[in-house]
Amino acid sequence: MKRFLAVVALVLILAAPSFALSNKEYGRLMSNESFARADRRLNQVYTDLKRNVSKAVWRVLSEEQKQWIEWGRDEDAEAYIDDGYSRTRAYTQATNDRADYLPDRAKEIAREIARKRRR
Repeated sequence: MKRFLAVVALVLILAAPSFALSNKEYGRLMSNESFARADRRLNQVYTDLKRNVSKAVWRVLSEEQKQWIEWGRDEDAEAYIDDGYSRTRAYTQATNDRADYLPDRAKEIAREIARKRRR
């Protein structure tokens, strides 16, 4: 049983890196107009937020965005792939979802910071 679990764990560890979006694949995705549009939209939302939120909110938001790019984006896309989306469509949807999420998340962070300051 231990050997079986070890093999399963090894397979999962080896499979994880193969799912992550490489720079090369990101470049290929950018050749897809739907993904490129979603990516531009996310960048615009991110830039607009940078201009319009406090430094405290920006610090939290930018750190969360870095983490999303490092591993969250892949997890979000994988959920769509599990639902039958193609890889390109999954990353496009995950990117659009993130663009929709960020403004609300910025407001939530601002409220959290304000609550902490009132204490």
